[in-house]
Amino acid sequence: MRQPGEEWERSVSTNGGPGRSPPRVSFPLPPGPAPAPDPLPWAEVANPALPSLSILLPALNEEDGVADVLDRIQRLTLHRKGLAYSVHLLDGHSTDRTRAIAAQKGAQVFVQTGSGKGSAFREFVPQIKDKFAILMDSDGTYPPEVIPELVGLLGPGTPIVLGSRLQGSMKDGAMSLANYVGNRLLSWFASFLFGTRISDVCSGMWCFVSDRLKSLNLTATGFELEADIFAECARLEIPITEVPIEYGRRIGETKLRFSAGLRIALALLRKRLQMRAMPRYRSPDAADHGLSGAMQETQ
Repeated sequence: MRQPGEEWERSVSTNGGPGRSPPRVSFPLPPGPAPAPDPLPWAEVANPALPSLSILLPALNEEDGVADVLDRIQRLTLHRKGLAYSVHLLDGHSTDRTRAIAAQKGAQVFVQTGSGKGSAFREFVPQIKDKFAILMDSDGTYPPEVIPELVGLLGPGTPIVLGSRLQGSMKDGAMSLANYVGNRLLSWFASFLFGTRISDVCSGMWCFVSDRLKSLNLTATGFELEADIFAECARLEIPITEVPIEYGRRIGETKLRFSAGLRIALALLRKRLQMRAMPRYRSPDAADHGLSGAMQETQ
C-alpha cells in the first residue's frame, strides 16, 4: 500500500533553514465547491494496521463551527489513501453545545485543565500516539477537504506542512483589511527575526510528523501558539512546507482582538531573544537533505 508522502514526493521542494524561503508545492489546492460528505461511518476507518492520523480541533464555544468542520472531513478519501484516523476536540471549557455536538459526530472530547488554545494543545500533544497529526481551527474557516493532500506531503524531508491563507485564496468577508495587513506584518516580522521566510505565521492549519511535533519546546498558552510552532521550527531548523489553501468566513463570533497581534509579536521577540543564549542546533533535516544549500522553489 502506498504510504503518505509517496505519491506527492516529486512535486515538493524540501529545502529550508535560516535565511531561505519555505518550501513550496507546485500546485495551489483548488478552491471550488466542496466535495459531498463521505458516507463511510467513522468506526469503519479505525484500522490499527494503517498509518494513523490525529485530527486536533481546539475549540471554545464553537458549536456551529465544529459541526461544519466534522461534516466536511473526507472520511472515505482518507481511508482510500490508506490512513486510519481519529478526531480529537481540544475543548477550553465551552459553555455551549460544542462538546455534545463533537461527541455526537464521532470526535473524542478532551477538556483541558487550564485555559487558552496553546495550553490545550501542549497538554494534549504527549498523548498523541498516531504517526501524523494535524492542527486545525474549528470555526469553519479552514478547509477540512484538503487534509488528505496535506498529510500526503508529509515524509522524512517534509516533517511539517503549513496551510497558507496568504498564498491561497479568500472568500468574500473571510478576512478584514486590518486583519490582512496585520497578518502580513506579523509574518514579515517573524521572517525578519528568525531569518526564515514564512508567508502566514498565524495560520491555524498545521500538519506534522508526530515525532517532530513532540520535539518542539512549545511554551505558548493562547493564540500565539502558531507563532511558537514557527519559532521552534526555526530554532531546530525543521523545514516547513507551505501549501496555498482557501480561507473561508468564520462561523460564529470572532474571539481575536487587536491586542492578540501585539501578544504574538512580543512572543516572537521573546522567543528570539531566548534563542541567542542557546547553542546553535544542527537539524538532521539539514544534514540529510542538504538544506544548507540555496533554496530551490518548485515553480
